[in-house]
Amino acid sequence: MNSWLNLIKKEYRMSRKSILTILVMMLIVGLWLMYSNRQHMGIIFAPASLLVFFALVYPAIFMFSSVSKELKNTSHLWLHCPQPAWMLLTAKLLMAVIYMLLFLLLAASGVYIGLFLGQWPHGASMTTEQMALIITELGLYASLAITVAALYLASWSTLIVVVSATVRNWLGRFHRLASLAVFLVATWGMGWVYNSWLFTRVTQWGSFEIKPLSLRYLSLASQDFGGPVIYTGQIVAIILAIVAIFALATWLIDNKVEV
Repeated sequence: MNSWLNLIKKEYRMSRKSILTILVMMLIVGLWLMYSNRQHMGIIFAPASLLVFFALVYPAIFMFSSVSKELKNTSHLWLHCPQPAWMLLTAKLLMAVIYMLLFLLLAASGVYIGLFLGQWPHGASMTTEQMALIITELGLYASLAITVAALYLASWSTLIVVVSATVRNWLGRFHRLASLAVFLVATWGMGWVYNSWLFTRVTQWGSFEIKPLSLRYLSLASQDFGGPVIYTGQIVAIILAIVAIFALATWLIDNKVEV
């Protein structure tokens, strides 16, 4: 456990400057937008949406960059280390998720600022407090979905780097073709699997409908609000895929990657 905590501290020290720079730049841009559009605070929703998208892809970018540098510059140190590779990957992944949550928190702050300071039409069907309640609940659902999707993207970006490092000594300068092959599997291949008849039959169980509880407090709560239907089987399949991909990357680092 101490070794893993030390790796987490190392990842934090290596990435804190870059993440702080990104956060400060985003904060400055957000404050500038709020100041220059004081009469139309609703404009803050646009950059907040972009920030949410950036949070979604950031773990994949972080893992691709960090693991690539690790295997390229310090692989001789790591591969001769007695600790298993899962410690290295999970330490990096934990920091990536923490940074992703910081981006989501910054985006949420912008949304709430725009909501409470913006000028909304008189006679609106909902008050600002009611809108904030709905946004909070929907934001929690969205954050969970974004986290799972971000982990899935991060697992594939990690495998792309590890496979490239695994075949570097075999394929030489053509080792990036292996990365391209993994990318095609992650996009076209997995898309075909998810749309297949077998995947649908295996994963469509445990269905449940998401209906925001906050809608009960609105004057329209008597109406039937149909929420999206989600299958537990699909969630389990995605989680198993994430674990399997990271497990494969770990095994390749421990057994196949050469200095």
